Amino acid sequence: MLSTRASYLPSLITVLLTAFLTACAQYDSERGVEVNWDQATLDGFQIGSTTRGQVMAELGPPSQLVSLGDETVLYYLNESSQGQGLILVVYNRFDITARYDRAVFIFDSHDVLADYSGWVVPANED
Repeated sequence: MLSTRASYLPSLITVLLTAFLTACAQYDSERGVEVNWDQATLDGFQIGSTTRGQVMAELGPPSQLVSLGDETVLYYLNESSQGQGLILVVYNRFDITARYDRAVFIFDSHDVLADYSGWVVPANED
């Protein structure tokens, strides 16, 4: 009878170790500036009259400020990632969804808005 129990012991240890070494994971990350722009905010900016100071007063400091000769670019970016995963001894699987909200403003040598574009992922696409 003792030998029968002993023969099940390696299998039992394997099953228990596999159960203890298996894990689920959730992933949530957000990088960049706070998204405080939407289409209505972007529509309030006027090419040829809105200044760089007005954009920064409305949206805050940008993710990046790029100088391109006589032009200046303010780049606003927010990256948000969410997902979940399964971690096993031999196999790992992650399913991560990333969204990028961004706005770009180009200013001439007088810091007046020359062009802009922006995108915020609609709430129903999250």
